[in-house]
Amino acid sequence: MRFLICASIISIGIIKFTNAACGGAYAQCGGNNFAGESCCLSGYKCVAINEWYSQCQADGSADANRTPQNSASNNNNNNNNNNNNNQWMNNGWNWNNENNNANQWNNNGWSWGNGNNNQNQNQNQWNNGNNNQNQNQNQNQNQNQNQNQNQDQNQWNNGNNNQNQNAPKTIPQQQNSPKTIPQQQNSPKTIPQQQSSTKTISIQNPQQQQPQQQQQQQPQQQQQQQPQQQQQNPPQSNAGGNGSSQNFFVNEIYANPKFIEEIDSSIVKLDGELKGKAEKVKSVPTAVWLAWEGAPAEVEQHLKAAGSKTVVFILYMIPTRDCNSLASAGGASSLETYKGYIDSISNTIKSYPNSKVVMVVEPDTLGNLVTGTSESCKTVHTMHKNALSYAVNVFGAMSNVSVYLDAAHGKWLGGVTDKVAAVIKEILSNAPNGKIRGVSTNVSNYQPVASEYSYHQKLASSLSAVGISDMHFIVDTGRNGVDITEAFSKTETWCNFIGTGFGERPKGNPNPGMPLLDAYMWLKTPGEADGSSTGSRADPVCARPDSLPGAPDAGQWFHEYFVQLLKNAKPGF
Repeated sequence: MRFLICASIISIGIIKFTNAACGGAYAQCGGNNFAGESCCLSGYKCVAINEWYSQCQADGSADANRTPQNSASNNNNNNNNNNNNNQWMNNGWNWNNENNNANQWNNNGWSWGNGNNNQNQNQNQWNNGNNNQNQNQNQNQNQNQNQNQNQDQNQWNNGNNNQNQNAPKTIPQQQNSPKTIPQQQNSPKTIPQQQSSTKTISIQNPQQQQPQQQQQQQPQQQQQQQPQQQQQNPPQSNAGGNGSSQNFFVNEIYANPKFIEEIDSSIVKLDGELKGKAEKVKSVPTAVWLAWEGAPAEVEQHLKAAGSKTVVFILYMIPTRDCNSLASAGGASSLETYKGYIDSISNTIKSYPNSKVVMVVEPDTLGNLVTGTSESCKTVHTMHKNALSYAVNVFGAMSNVSVYLDAAHGKWLGGVTDKVAAVIKEILSNAPNGKIRGVSTNVSNYQPVASEYSYHQKLASSLSAVGISDMHFIVDTGRNGVDITEAFSKTETWCNFIGTGFGERPKGNPNPGMPLLDAYMWLKTPGEADGSSTGSRADPVCARPDSLPGAPDAGQWFHEYFVQLLKNAKPGF
């Protein structure tokens, strides 16, 4: 008997050891230049997303025979690659970074799960559709069984014919940042990592904003007379929906606690004058990136901490995110999952009606819609437009949220503003309940304010020509303190560009001579890497001579780059 027990234990250990080498839920398992494990854990299969990226997704055939488990007992085992040694308990915010470093800074109290989206140890997901039958192991999940699988129709069918619109949803708690992909904590090109704690949130379908009864009671004559007029009238930026048209930057702006703790990790390595300057950077407000599966559960703690201050969120979770880049690839597993992600965030914001929120929508996406010609981009263009429309339709209908659709930067899209305007018009046309305050630019890039404002003026003119007027702009000044226009024009290296410095501090209505400009803002978290030249997420752009070497994966803190930005800051600290 003892022999049998010992043999069983050894067998189980061997099986677990074998599985450990394979990818977990949503881990990368293939793609061009991928050198990692191509197998997936039991219950998952390797699915090709595009030529550059394949990921482990739930195997429907295996899940059909699987008994759902309560995430409350298992969700602490989700961070497969973390070894949970990396807990930054600064001010109580714990970040489970992927680095198996045993650095534990017990300063404060928020919990961050910074992890790669591709390793989404996601037993916590929002099954808003695709007829998935309990593939995720949380019992409190939104199984809004969307039987409408035509994701390119731009229909928000998040539920069974508008039933179960308030189904509770279980979400892990975590944070992200940005072209940093919060690693996955994320930052553009960046992605955040997941944490296992869970939170139940009520989901509300945007269709609730248009009750079916009202649609059914509308006289037939009105239905026949109105359609053609609606199609002929171009959308106006401030038409439709109750979204805010206020400049919420004319208010004190919330400072992301995660950025403060990252700076603290560098301060211990500095001394003298540089150390004193670094202390001053901690007071600068930065955006909060919503770029991993657990980010919706983090929204409430930020709103509580901010109080009357303006919180700037960056939504960066669109499926097949940044289709032309390796460093920041990832995002939600499907359009329906993305819709549930947005619904969760919006419902939390609705519970804080007195809060002031700025929502920057999906850096990189509009740029790739206009110029992305690779097969990996072309195949997702329609889905991306529908995803952006859904985000605008939801957030742009909220009176305490000002929405800015991201439009890359002038060096990227300045020569094709007519095409940019046409795509924005299409997106807004398919978001009848929402409106946007304006457009964000230069996220995670280095373009000078003056050149970006020229882009703003040109884009505003192009938008006005298609019926979209009164647009306002915000510009990312986190890393544009040094004018590197000439050097950047030679290679356009977006990854950890050498020679950059902190730029103008965040401020509403910063320049009377630039009336279109709502604000300077540090959108990309400066000091977080754009990507790495090594590892499973290696991007060739990050290996160029004008990219600072030694960078970690996108969204992870890059001490040497922070020091560069600090030394070159203009204005200085």
